[in-house]
Amino acid sequence: MRDAALTMRCVQETASSFSEYESVLKAYSSWVLNVQSETDPNGIDVRTEPKFELPNGEPFAGGWCRPQNDGPGLRATSLMMFANTLIDQNDSTFVSENLWTGDGSKNGGAIKYDLDYVVGNYQSSTCDLWEEYTADDLFWNRITMKKAMILGADFATKMGDTDAAASYTATAQAIDSTLYDTHWTGSAVIEHTGRTYDGAVIVGFNVGFDPSDNLFAPSSFEVASTVKEYNAMFCDEYAINTQDSGDNVPGVLYGRYQNDNYAGGNPWVLTTAALGNLLYRGGNYVKKHGLPSSDALETWSDVFGVDSSEITADTFVTAGDAVLNRLKFHIGDTFHLDEQIDRNTGVQMSAEDLTWSYAEVLNAMSSRDKFFA
Repeated sequence: MRDAALTMRCVQETASSFSEYESVLKAYSSWVLNVQSETDPNGIDVRTEPKFELPNGEPFAGGWCRPQNDGPGLRATSLMMFANTLIDQNDSTFVSENLWTGDGSKNGGAIKYDLDYVVGNYQSSTCDLWEEYTADDLFWNRITMKKAMILGADFATKMGDTDAAASYTATAQAIDSTLYDTHWTGSAVIEHTGRTYDGAVIVGFNVGFDPSDNLFAPSSFEVASTVKEYNAMFCDEYAINTQDSGDNVPGVLYGRYQNDNYAGGNPWVLTTAALGNLLYRGGNYVKKHGLPSSDALETWSDVFGVDSSEITADTFVTAGDAVLNRLKFHIGDTFHLDEQIDRNTGVQMSAEDLTWSYAEVLNAMSSRDKFFA
């Protein structure tokens, strides 16, 4: 459900026209309504069920890491984007019949039902992004939930539901009150005290950022420090990074976290692409808002290997290009994107043609296109 929600968001953000994805998003909306109505055989709220059978939509009854409470906020975010576009396209009927009904039908609509889950359960214990670790205060979950609440308050206001808007605003504020102090260590943003330097943070910087408060803006000191620390960790972690640098292949490959042992513990396409996207977003942010603080510039200077006085918006884009070029070096000319890249040989491996890998690469390329638009 997480991968699907992020993919549907990517589809909307990278498409050239509404007609390209209207039917796909309507089908996805129907899918969400269907699975929200299921009774979960695993004894959890079905909104936190991570896996469903295809094509019937029944919850997966086998063993898995559950519950996963990031799904509702991510789904609601993608569906709110779609609903706003539908309204702009004068198709509010689909919204009122399926996404925000204004009454008790369909649990109030696919969007409201998911947003209401976040209000009451954002502090609940959950499996992490990688479906391995359980905690009740994961950075990825909190920042993406906060994003959903901010968007939800605006959308509820648009739909004339002031009570829901107030509830979502209060929840966003409650999440925000601990987000920074709990996860910023002074040298990096961490996923959790039990799983510190984690690629989920990099993806979260992209997915969860909201311009209404600019927390963890892509050119900020906190993001610069995190990238600096993570670069050092992943370069030390993977022999292929050392080899590539020795062969003058630019960039860096990111994985999930230090001492990962899944499939041998390797760089991942999606986390590496997310770093590229973060750097491209940094270029766009600087282009629009100007250079960050002197502390941030000094830290970015270490990341980029240039004097701080030489840093411009283009520097961020050049760094993003380096990351995607290293990724491209290992992907080759077929442009098939798998899950992982072998830590020693640089050959793609594990799950083939992973949808989320494609989404993250497309997100990065879209952010780059925006810079030159």
